[in-house]
Amino acid sequence: MNKNLVVASGIVVLGVALAAAGIYIGDTDDAPGAALLGIGLMLGLVALAVKVARRKRPAA
Repeated sequence: MNKNLVVASGIVVLGVALAAAGIYIGDTDDAPGAALLGIGLMLGLVALAVKVARRKRPAA
């Protein structure tokens, strides 16, 4: 399996976990900013994951 895809998958999982935590904190504390921050972090990490997955490997 391509190493870039493994790293990208890990980044996406981290992003989804941060989004879930932000939404949970925003819901329990009634702080919409926390939920928005979690979603923003998720979107940023997904964009980073796409960049990592599309990166070409250097020629050996």
